[in-house]
Amino acid sequence: MARFQRRMFLSITSLSALILFAAFSVAQQNDARNPSGDIKPAQARSPAANPSAPNTNRERTTADQTREATERTRDEKGQRGVARGDSATREGALDRELAACLLTKNKGEVELGNYVVKHVKDRDVKEFAEQMVKDHSDVVGKLEQFIGSQEPNDRRTQIAREIDEECLASLKKELGEKSGKEFDACYIGSQISGHMQMAATLKVLSNHTSGELLNIVKDARPTVDKHLDRAKELMRELSKTDGRSQASKERHDTKR
Repeated sequence: MARFQRRMFLSITSLSALILFAAFSVAQQNDARNPSGDIKPAQARSPAANPSAPNTNRERTTADQTREATERTRDEKGQRGVARGDSATREGALDRELAACLLTKNKGEVELGNYVVKHVKDRDVKEFAEQMVKDHSDVVGKLEQFIGSQEPNDRRTQIAREIDEECLASLKKELGEKSGKEFDACYIGSQISGHMQMAATLKVLSNHTSGELLNIVKDARPTVDKHLDRAKELMRELSKTDGRSQASKERHDTKR
């Protein structure tokens, strides 16, 4: 029995030694393939094995966001630039349309002044008409230079031009039916109302125009005010003359 137990012990001991030897051999083979301290490929991909490696997905997301923000800012600047360009274009077109309306009115004053100079008898009224031709011709030149070779021809400008031309034709027709003091009073009366309207027009336009046209408007306002004052003065003188003529006629009739 004891002999049997010894043989069993030796057998178990031999088997354990064989297992330990086999395990040692496998370990040596692994060490040969993967030197001590090296990280296996599967381990190398783990965050713990390479804590300093960048997170490429996160970096890619940040780069995409930065690029999108840059593109969005560039688009917004472009849109603002286009909006400013469109606004400037609209303002420039409006200034040219307003200048075209002023041009028609000033041409009308020049034409009317030339007509009056040919038919008026009163020296002071004739001098006034000649001054109208000179001053309004100067404004016509400035407006034509501002507008350029192509005068606006939009529907609103056309209608405004037709109205001014119709008013001028009507006034010339009325003057053609008068003579003497009636002619003078009719012309001077039209100049008072016309320059009152022009003074109001220039006052409003000074708030809605810019650049060169604004300078033309500002320069014209004192001249228009001077014309208006002179027309009122002439009307007072004509009224006094009519009063004296009427008084003289009444005295003559009384003596008779």
